[in-house]
Amino acid sequence: MFLYIENNVLYLKGYWTVENFKDIKKQLTDLKNNSFDYVDASQLEKLDFYGGYLINQYLKDFDIKNIQDKNIEILKLSKDIPNLPPKKSNIFLELIEGFYQKLTDYVAFVSFTGEVLINSLRRVKDLEARNLFKELEETALKSLGIITVLSFLIGVVIAYQSSAMLATFGANIFIVDLVSISLARELSPLIVGIIVAGRSASSFTAEIGLMKVSEEIDFLKTLGISPYSTIVLPKLLTLIVWLPILITYSTILGILGAMIVSDITLGIPPNQFFQRLAETLSFDHYLAGVVKGPVFGIAIGLIGVYEGFKVQQKAESIGFSVTKSVVRGIFAIILIDAIFSVIYRWLDI
Repeated sequence: MFLYIENNVLYLKGYWTVENFKDIKKQLTDLKNNSFDYVDASQLEKLDFYGGYLINQYLKDFDIKNIQDKNIEILKLSKDIPNLPPKKSNIFLELIEGFYQKLTDYVAFVSFTGEVLINSLRRVKDLEARNLFKELEETALKSLGIITVLSFLIGVVIAYQSSAMLATFGANIFIVDLVSISLARELSPLIVGIIVAGRSASSFTAEIGLMKVSEEIDFLKTLGISPYSTIVLPKLLTLIVWLPILITYSTILGILGAMIVSDITLGIPPNQFFQRLAETLSFDHYLAGVVKGPVFGIAIGLIGVYEGFKVQQKAESIGFSVTKSVVRGIFAIILIDAIFSVIYRWLDI
């Protein structure tokens, strides 16, 4: 928020600069139905010619009090700026601009990854065991509930939906093959990856973003403590170690759900189900799914902390970054899983 009305006074606050031009203009436009006596600029932290242009356009009929001398000069100079012409849309240029912004962001992400790696290795002594246990509780233990329920239900749903078709062909026993292999190789890694991306990536971004807004990150650097070793490294190590364990746990729960449905709908007793499971689910299938865990963990962790370090010095920036980290985290999980599928196909795994 860049302005507010209190006691019939319009207060200007924050950064009235080109970066916030659209947001400030929208808030000024929404002021048409509000009344106030004068404008107070005591909370105005920064003003450039774009901010001065908006003040001259929308608030020229009101007295402006408590404004700094340097801002008075900017207001005087911005009066001579002609009305800004409406921006003509060009789809081709917008596509190029969007592609350039995405490319710049990806390059910055790669650079950030390298910076995290180098600083973490150099300042690994700053790593504290209590931070690891804290991240273990937040990332792994608190996600067990939802992983338990979803994994069990996924096994139940797959078995229930497949039982009718398999029974038609008299291939009841093959439900074990279908459920166990699909869960171990694809579904369990995806379920765990998406859940952790939604929970952990967002919490990483919010935590680091709040620390950046409150200048705690700068305080750590002032003390000579690496924020990468104390904040980022525990999160990454926890995800790398615990995602394979959570994937294994999810696979077991899904298979148990499928076993119950198989016994009820297809008449396959548990002992026969597990006998077929031992013949079907090889260690290669299990390893093909579990090996995705550390890769998913690195991607989720880096995306979450990267968006957190990108947060600007304003509270609303945290919300935008949290949303972006969740969306990008889930997208990264699906993309990496697709890459693994292609690699497995090439290697005939």
